[in-house]
Amino acid sequence: MNYDAIAIGAGLSGCSAAIQLAKLGYRVLLLEQSHYPVHKLCGEFLSVEVTAAFENLGILEQVHKVGAHPIHRAYLTTSSGASFRSPLPSTALGLSRYQLDLMLFERAKDLNVTCIDNTKVTGVTGNLAEGFKVSTTKGEFSGRLVLGAFGKRSSLDRTLNRKFIAKRSPWIAYKGHFTGIDIGDVIELHSFPNGYCGLSQIETGEINVCWIAHERVMKEPNHRDLGIPESLARNPVLADRFAHMQRVSPSLQGLSQISFAIKENFYNDICMIGDTAGMITPLCGDGMAMALRSAEIAVPLVSQFLEQQINAIAFKQQYAIAWQKEFQMRLQLGRIMHNCFVQPPLANMGVSLCQMVPALGNWIIGATRGKPQQLLKTDFASNALT
Repeated sequence: MNYDAIAIGAGLSGCSAAIQLAKLGYRVLLLEQSHYPVHKLCGEFLSVEVTAAFENLGILEQVHKVGAHPIHRAYLTTSSGASFRSPLPSTALGLSRYQLDLMLFERAKDLNVTCIDNTKVTGVTGNLAEGFKVSTTKGEFSGRLVLGAFGKRSSLDRTLNRKFIAKRSPWIAYKGHFTGIDIGDVIELHSFPNGYCGLSQIETGEINVCWIAHERVMKEPNHRDLGIPESLARNPVLADRFAHMQRVSPSLQGLSQISFAIKENFYNDICMIGDTAGMITPLCGDGMAMALRSAEIAVPLVSQFLEQQINAIAFKQQYAIAWQKEFQMRLQLGRIMHNCFVQPPLANMGVSLCQMVPALGNWIIGATRGKPQQLLKTDFASNALT
């Protein structure tokens, strides 16, 4: 079968794009390396923008039914003792990728997307003018275009010889589920030397603990029972959390050499979406929402290209412009925040400043969401005056 579109990766962006294209009547193939359901490295915090996306994808009722945990507040701390509390712009959700990815994958199946998991993509050849061949461990597939949705860092990036993959990154992240504490409706972000850690509750009542750190931290001894580097406990709030937690994940999900570089929107004529196009720093907590949004940006242009309303050049140009307009500022701000939060003196200064001027902290939280910047400026000005 010659597909209209082949999405490589059935995470949030890949599934979202496949669902939207199927609703428009296109023949779509969705390929996934893992076997669903599966746990994935992720903060499992869904920012405020996702409700409309879930409704459009037809899973909002199911998301609420499985018990996605409402999150209304943020709590930031540093290893020096500074802290800042703030309400979120609107209700966010805590929901595991174990549930969400399977939910989206099954929804795609319901819409007659050809969904194949437990399948590794080994190569992609072709172009937008002549179509593509996608080679996998289960055979070769043909499509008019290919969407790259294979995540933060993949062996396929190396196969395709993407530029960012050659640049070494020292950042390593891990995630696991824990019990023993109740943090309620709060997303917590705790800085420690050379890294930071996020805690939020998911639909099971468990706490998702996800941290990112410089590789030097990962060379230090681990907590005997939790499997967490002891360096994280140099933040007193984290130390208290760890003293009361028990790990329920049989193993931790991890990934090394995480890159925050802005990657190509197109590479070898493959349209990149989600983290494959560019990853916001975990500190911002907007990665899952951005993955869904990137698919929303790409799909109308994909449709116009398939209907021959725009050519390949216009497709590439319009997608790049729309993507950069939507995400460029958030990504740049995220990198600045990340670089500050992993350095104790800067982290302490920044969080202390937010504590003294809450409007600043509220603006930063809003600026890393998908909220129009003009409204953010208005909110900041009015809050500062009051």
